[in-house]
Amino acid sequence: MAVALYLLCVGVTLTPGDALAEPFKCSICHKDLIRGSVPHKPVASGRCLDCHQQFNDNHPMGKDSMGFKVQKDKLCATCHGHLVQKPVLHKPVGLGQCTNCHMAHSAEVKSLLKDPSPALCFRCHPQDHFTGAFTHKPVADGDCLACHDAHQSESKSLLRKPGSELCFMCHDRKIAMGKSVHQPVRNGDCVNCHQIHGGPYRKLLKDDYPTVLYKPFSYDAFPICFRCHDPKLAAAEKTDRFTKFRNGDRNLHAVHVNKTKARSCRICHNPHAEVQERLIYPKTEGFGTWEIPIRFDATATGGGCSVGCHRTLRYDRVKAIEQQ
Repeated sequence: MAVALYLLCVGVTLTPGDALAEPFKCSICHKDLIRGSVPHKPVASGRCLDCHQQFNDNHPMGKDSMGFKVQKDKLCATCHGHLVQKPVLHKPVGLGQCTNCHMAHSAEVKSLLKDPSPALCFRCHPQDHFTGAFTHKPVADGDCLACHDAHQSESKSLLRKPGSELCFMCHDRKIAMGKSVHQPVRNGDCVNCHQIHGGPYRKLLKDDYPTVLYKPFSYDAFPICFRCHDPKLAAAEKTDRFTKFRNGDRNLHAVHVNKTKARSCRICHNPHAEVQERLIYPKTEGFGTWEIPIRFDATATGGGCSVGCHRTLRYDRVKAIEQQ
C-alpha cells in the first residue's frame, strides 16, 4: 500500500504555469484512491494521465478539469479493447458501463470487482431465479463463470461454448454417442429437457421423469417425455401412425404400459444414446442384482426383441406376425 501511494505521489506532475514553485501531484488532493488491496495498474504506477485529462472547468488548478481523455463509455476499451470484440456483449460492457461491476482505482477483490461472484452477479440478476430443490453444481458453487463469460461471447447468454459443447466441458461426451441418439441430444439441445440453473426435478429436468420401473400409463405419468412425444403412442391400442412399434395396427407400446404391472419408459429406453436402435438398453434393471438383457434387432418394417424375462418376439408393421 505504502509503495503504491508513493508511486502515485511521485508519478504525475502537472505544471500549468510559473505560478507553481514546485511540481503539482494528484495525491495532494486525491489521497484515498488506493483503498483496496488490488489497485488498478495505472493507479499503482502513478499514471493518472493514462485515463484523465489534466484540467477542466471545475478543477481547482484551472480550466478543462480532470476529465477523461476520451468519452467515459469508451475509456476502458482504449486499453481493454480485446474484451469488446465478439458479437454478444454483456449489457454493461456494451454500454461502456464497466464501473457497474469494476472499481476504477482499487478494490478488495481480484480484477477490481465490486464483489466476488456470485454476489456481484446478483446485483442485477435476481438470486431466486437460480435456485431450486435441485441445483446445477456450478450454480451451487457460485461459479457463474464456469459457463458464462463476464464480458463477451460468440453465443447467446454469454455462454462460453454453444449448445451441448458447453455441457461437454464437464459432462462425458460418451453419453451422446451410440447407434441411436435421442434427437435433442443429437441436435445439441440439452435445454429441451434440462433446466440450466436449478429446478424442482431431479437431474435438472424440466418436468418429472419417474424413476420407478413399473408405472401404469396416464397422460401425466411421464410429463417430460410428452413435452415432445404424442401420448397417443402409448395410449392408442390400435394405430397406423402414432408409433412404429406395432404389429400390424396393434400398438405394442400400449401392450407394455397399459397393464397392472406396466413398464415405465425408462425400463427400455435410454434418454440420451444407446448402442442399439431406438435407444433400447442392452441391459436394464431387473430383480435384485440381476440386470435383464435386451437384444433388439430392427428391420425395415419392424423388428424383434429378445429379453431375459420372455422369449424372442417379432413384429411387423406391414404384415402382422402371428405370435405362437
